[in-house]
Amino acid sequence: MNQLKKWKLRDVILLSILGVLFAAVYLAVFDVGLVLSTLLTPSGLSTFAFELIYGIWFMAAVVAAYIIRKPGVALIAELLASAIELLMGNSGGVVLLVTGIIQGLGAELGFAVFRYKKYNLLSMSLSGIFAALFIYVYELFYLQNYLLAPGLLAAKLAVRIVSSIVFSGLIAKAACDGLARTGVLKNYGLGMDRQDIEEEEEM
Repeated sequence: MNQLKKWKLRDVILLSILGVLFAAVYLAVFDVGLVLSTLLTPSGLSTFAFELIYGIWFMAAVVAAYIIRKPGVALIAELLASAIELLMGNSGGVVLLVTGIIQGLGAELGFAVFRYKKYNLLSMSLSGIFAALFIYVYELFYLQNYLLAPGLLAAKLAVRIVSSIVFSGLIAKAACDGLARTGVLKNYGLGMDRQDIEEEEEM
C-alpha cells in the first residue's frame, strides 16, 4: 500500500496528459453550454443549460484519481486542467484557478471519505457530487446566486448533482474501465487492481 502511494514519473506524465486533454474538453464544453442555452431559451429553461453538462468539469479530477489512486491526485488534476485551460485562451483569469481548486478539493473529498481505499462507482459519483456542492456554494456568493428564488436554486442544484453522477460517475468509470481493458493502464493503480482481481478469480 505504501508503495502504491509513492509518486512516480509516470504518474506525473499521465497527470500532465490528462490536464491538457481535459483543458481542451473544458473549453469546448463552454461552447456547448452556450448552444444549449440558445436552444432552451424558447422554453424558458436556458438557466439549466450549463447545469446539464456541469459534471463534465469535474472529470479531470475524478478520472485521474480513479486511474492513479493516490491522495492529492484529484486536486492536482483539476487545478492543472484549469491552469492549462487558462493558457489555452479561457478569459477567466485567476477566478478560473480558484474554481479549479474548489472543485478539486470537493472531488478529493469523495475519495478521502473512504480513506483512499475505495475506487468505484460510489466513490467516483460522490467525488463529483462533492465537487458540485463545493462550487455551487462558491457561486452562491461570487455570482450572487443567493438572490435567485429558493425553488430555482434547489432545481439547479438537483440538475447539477445528476449531471455530476452521469459524467463524473457513470461515463468516467465506463471510459476508464474500457481503457484499462486494453492494458495501457497496467502500471497504474487501476490496472494493478484489475490484475489482482483477475488473478484471484483464476485461483
